[in-house]
Amino acid sequence: MKVALLCEYSRDMGAYQGSNIYITELITRLAGRDDIDLHLITMGRENAVRQEEGFTHHILRKGGPLSLPYLHPLVLVRMVKTVRAIRPDIVHALSTRYPCSTAAVLLQNDYPSLVTAFGIFEREIAHYREDMPPLERTLSHIFHTFFIRNERWVLSRAPELVVDAPSIGDLVRTPTTGRIHVVAAGLDLERLRPQILSPPAGEGPDIVFINTLTRLKGADILLSALPGVVEAYPGIRACIGGRGPQAPELRRLARDLGLEANVIFPGFVPDEEKYRYYRQCRMVVVPSRWDCQPSPLFEAAAFGKPVVASDMAHPGIVEDGVTGLIFRSDDAAGLEEKILFLLDDDAARERMGRAAAARVGEYDWPRVVDRYVTIYQDAVREHRRGGKRATAPAGASPER
Repeated sequence: MKVALLCEYSRDMGAYQGSNIYITELITRLAGRDDIDLHLITMGRENAVRQEEGFTHHILRKGGPLSLPYLHPLVLVRMVKTVRAIRPDIVHALSTRYPCSTAAVLLQNDYPSLVTAFGIFEREIAHYREDMPPLERTLSHIFHTFFIRNERWVLSRAPELVVDAPSIGDLVRTPTTGRIHVVAAGLDLERLRPQILSPPAGEGPDIVFINTLTRLKGADILLSALPGVVEAYPGIRACIGGRGPQAPELRRLARDLGLEANVIFPGFVPDEEKYRYYRQCRMVVVPSRWDCQPSPLFEAAAFGKPVVASDMAHPGIVEDGVTGLIFRSDDAAGLEEKILFLLDDDAARERMGRAAAARVGEYDWPRVVDRYVTIYQDAVREHRRGGKRATAPAGASPER
């Protein structure tokens, strides 16, 4: 099967950003399959066609006097022409961003088309703006208006749409949206297994948060929940790891709340150290104001640790009370209650951790890629029959 994959990609993408990890893993694993002829179409500094390991990389230059910031109108035209020249069996856009998603939807009459929505940019950008300096915030309101309108159009017109949690599917569904598939993000269990099996060395933090330090990720909500936890457990220790614009504010907040003896801020946490924290801790906290199943949910499950996650993290892999606990976003008192429950009940905490670990194989990357290939095959069959997939009725469960 020949697949035209449209996305933002380069070899030097930041490896620790969730969507970049997803894109890199999916490309690598699709390229390694004998049944997939992968053609990757991206934007770059020059026009080029390169044979890379297992795939053909088509790079479209995005510069030029007629290429406006954020828009690149001529790239969209060239992207559509490039896809037509490739003559793929299916077109797959990774993310709802312009121009990749736009091209995929424009081509839907000629080719089966699929869009993966990593999130809902319209929901996320309001939180990101809180971390922006004034000028950047103003420019965001100008330029991102186009992105938002494009995203709305794509979500309402894509014949096949992949989301990573049922709750996201419910949010994006419109009367004109095509078939919605729920495919949870992947986890490289083969790479993680030696780390999982290593014995914990020494003592570490009891509560772990490792993510980008932005308002969207909600580390300040965790800090606000900790005074009551510390009152009940004076020796409790929490790790807030990562880098980001909120870091200075978080350190001040910890000091103002009298938590300096209970909270560590290690900054950027390399994988090996992060996994050591996971082995040592009692729980992982994901207090996002908005997110789409961030990687700590999967990593915690792999290490057999229960997660306390906000409902706005869209933690579809977490079964409340079985593999972890879910609290209402921005509710520090609710988060405090969930943390205390797990600290008070060792048996429940260990039971949830075991249940999470027992299910983690469902999210191994080979299974995720198999799921994508099945979606490709089904979409191709439907397109050849000439019928657009029917949208699931309101309230129905999206396809798993």
